[in-house]
Amino acid sequence: MFLPVMRGTLSLPANRDPEVLERLQPVHLSNMCRRVQAHYSVMANRVAADQTVLTAKVKEIDSDVTKIHNSMVERQKLYASYAEQFSKLQSISHQLSRCNTILNETIASAEALNNFLEIEDRLEPFVWTTH
Repeated sequence: MFLPVMRGTLSLPANRDPEVLERLQPVHLSNMCRRVQAHYSVMANRVAADQTVLTAKVKEIDSDVTKIHNSMVERQKLYASYAEQFSKLQSISHQLSRCNTILNETIASAEALNNFLEIEDRLEPFVWTTH
């Protein structure tokens, strides 16, 4: 089985002895193949162990990322509720400003109407104070 391949390697400049194949012992070749097979088996077991460790670490990291993601989603929901409350506050502040403007206009109109009355019929000036 190895003879055609090995005969092809005899043409390399380093191997010029045609009797190399006759001097190869099948027992030695078999032992070498077993050693290579054992070495490959040991290396495959090491790779499998490393893959197991990596898989466990990836699962652990995935779990941590999921926890962080869930935490961020909850935080985003909380901030969204804060933003909604701030929006309501801004709306109320705008409404209060509008009410203040309307009140000032009403006071000015009342003063103008009051000024049309005779002096003895006039009301006292309206004073608006805020505390």
